[in-house]
Amino acid sequence: MDSHIVDIVMQPVGRTPGVLEPPLAKYKPQIVVLFTSLQEYADTTIKNIEHTWRKHTTRLPSVIVKIVETPWTSDTVDRYMTAFDEAVEEVGRHPLTQNSTLNWHVGTAGGTNLMAIGSALSAFTHKFPVYGSLDQAYNPMLSTAELAIEINLFSNLGPGYKALTKPRSMRIMRYICSNGPVGTPDIIKYIEGTKQNESAGRKPLVDACLIVKNNSGLWMATNLGRSLMAMMAFEEE
Repeated sequence: MDSHIVDIVMQPVGRTPGVLEPPLAKYKPQIVVLFTSLQEYADTTIKNIEHTWRKHTTRLPSVIVKIVETPWTSDTVDRYMTAFDEAVEEVGRHPLTQNSTLNWHVGTAGGTNLMAIGSALSAFTHKFPVYGSLDQAYNPMLSTAELAIEINLFSNLGPGYKALTKPRSMRIMRYICSNGPVGTPDIIKYIEGTKQNESAGRKPLVDACLIVKNNSGLWMATNLGRSLMAMMAFEEE
């Protein structure tokens, strides 16, 4: 029996709950996780979900609330990430998610700046896609759903990690990070292989947007590539 798809929106919110409306309209989630500093902010947001924004969903989503108190202190990001991990586990135990394919959507607009940082880092750690919510006042021509914009860098996290699990691709990536920009002949010489070997090892890196050619036709690491290598404790050779 095929599993059904469950969409989950993970959204930081503060006084103004409106940042949740665009992803609600775009993803129509079955589960919404709210990260906020006060229960009253969550209550206001839930009222909007149940009434003002009801038109965006076929049925009311299940709402999980995670309270992150005083989200302006030096340990806010760490506490937010802990709450995020707890929420992921809670969603995993939710009746709606059993035997289902989960589509995660993580918001970075809403709440304090430190909450946004915690949300982005949490998404990076879990390899979840990330979106931002635009302000309708500055984008009057866009529909509500179009105000939720997906951030491509995060969308490539999963493929990026998968590419780096291939030994030859990882070896090429390390070489480019240490010596780039480099040409294809340099890579072939480094791996002591054939052009076919080099191409087979480099292609996963290109497909995952970990490396690109610069204006001179040389290979260099992208921001995503450098970030993933840093997360994997890369050391220059």
